[in-house]
Amino acid sequence: MRWRQFFRRKPLEILLAEMAGEHRLHRVLGPVSLTSLGVGAIIGAGIFAMTGRVAAEDAGPAVVVSFMIAGVACMLAAFCYSEFAAMAPVAGSAYTYTYATLGELWAWIIGWDLVLEYAMSCSVVAAHWSHYLDEFLWISFGWNIPPQFLSDPFTPVLVQGVPVQAYVNLPAILIMAVITAILVVGIRESALTNAVLVIIKLVVVLFVVVLGWRYVDSWNWTSVPVEQRQVSDVTDYLERHPAVAAQVPPGTVGPLTSGTALLEQHPELAASLSSAEQLAVQQLPHEAHKWGLLGVLGVRQWLQPLDEAIRSPFFPYGFSGLMIGAALVFFAYIGFDSISTHAEEAVRPQRDVPIGILASLVICTVLYVLVSGVITGMEPYPEIDLEASVAAAFRKRAELDSSPLLQASAWVIAAGALAGMSSVLLVTFLSQARIFLAMARDGLLPHSIFGVVHSRFRTPHRSTLLTGAAICLVSGILPIRLLEEMVSIGTLMAFVLVCASVLLLRITRPDVHRPFRCPAVYLVAPLGVLVNLAMMAFLPIDTWLRLVIWLALGLAIYLGYGYRHSRMGHELQRQMQTQGLSPTDAPLTS
Repeated sequence: MRWRQFFRRKPLEILLAEMAGEHRLHRVLGPVSLTSLGVGAIIGAGIFAMTGRVAAEDAGPAVVVSFMIAGVACMLAAFCYSEFAAMAPVAGSAYTYTYATLGELWAWIIGWDLVLEYAMSCSVVAAHWSHYLDEFLWISFGWNIPPQFLSDPFTPVLVQGVPVQAYVNLPAILIMAVITAILVVGIRESALTNAVLVIIKLVVVLFVVVLGWRYVDSWNWTSVPVEQRQVSDVTDYLERHPAVAAQVPPGTVGPLTSGTALLEQHPELAASLSSAEQLAVQQLPHEAHKWGLLGVLGVRQWLQPLDEAIRSPFFPYGFSGLMIGAALVFFAYIGFDSISTHAEEAVRPQRDVPIGILASLVICTVLYVLVSGVITGMEPYPEIDLEASVAAAFRKRAELDSSPLLQASAWVIAAGALAGMSSVLLVTFLSQARIFLAMARDGLLPHSIFGVVHSRFRTPHRSTLLTGAAICLVSGILPIRLLEEMVSIGTLMAFVLVCASVLLLRITRPDVHRPFRCPAVYLVAPLGVLVNLAMMAFLPIDTWLRLVIWLALGLAIYLGYGYRHSRMGHELQRQMQTQGLSPTDAPLTS
């Protein structure tokens, strides 16, 4: 086995030479288009759906601070992305950068990991899109999509307190089919569609901030009793339900006992609860869940006092809730790095790509903080709608005040949310196809599927169609929460490797021309690694286990196909044959 191939780096000179071939993508995107792509990818499910759920279940009003923490982590990574994207403006994003610095094996790992960031996030947004469609139809016509076709079959659904078995999230499948068709046509048409959707979305977001601020009550930020927070785990549930706790023998509930395990261990307890109560208990995580990986490693005992020290009406879920909230809303920031996947299509990538990355991140962070402040200020966080929080907040206020104006505003917001999430799907899916294109160019994926560019549309049409079909399937049948956590941990891992790579390349290749240089790189890059790792540590242990399984599957694909078809591997083999080198003597770079 050619072990040196695992760590063989792809020289920057080869990356730049690849841009000159006949299969190069069209350079049609300027700084405004790139910023629009970034804003289009960032503002979507994060504002219109996740803000409400994270506020209600994880962070409370402190979701505003969670967005700030996630924004800082993204800003640190953004400077590193900008340096890389300006230095090597080719398709591939973090995959390409890792190949140039850490070698082929790490490049494959991050490329496979980026499937979580892009393709899986499309599934999440499509699932949230369907709930806003349901809200839009209710506000407009008084119709509701049947719950059997509005959720995945694994997530319990309650309709007026009665459990209902869902079959498939049908609207999510349909919207992804439409997005796939649009992307096959071409980047110019896709960019135009996205620009229109982004304008609509920004108008709606500003509308939410301006109109919603009139109905903000600071009492909702500072005075909602901590005891009204939603139940966070099994231990918390038993403390609030002493009648139920009395049926559980002392010492039988530990920090790793989940709601499902509790009912399995005590069938007599399950028999005493109604079907709705059983459903609620089954969804409860174990106590260590809120500390993520730290809870399993035993650090929870040291951090628990900090959790209680800051618990207040503004921080009802304590320090752990604040950090879990940051790790989850981090999902909403993935759009800025998608700009780097379009560097090969930028007119002047050395200037335009850094502008697009940094501008879109700053704009969206400010908007996130403002909107999350409005939503948590308009109604008490325990009452926030979990599926369509922004539109539902205005609808409930309209019903309370009997205001036709507010009712109309709820309709506008629901329509804007649909447009906003559609643009997220457009840009994020667009980015995934470019990742696959870069990997196929290197021989790590089949070129006949992922590397072929349509002769007329100049788009990777086969890859787009295949990936679109997979996303349709995933968005229709897998739980949203599971996908959200996988997207977050995949994105955080990508950011960690990019920050490490830009620092390593500064050390190993100081001679390379850098049109944009990350400021204070020896401080910014290590901080980026640490902050993003810290947020990863607060994600649940089962999310980490799924990540390990996902990476193991990717490694099997690499060893079975990518390793054998790698262009760099073939070049290594030719060097050994022509120069008489052994595998251990062959150089790491061409």
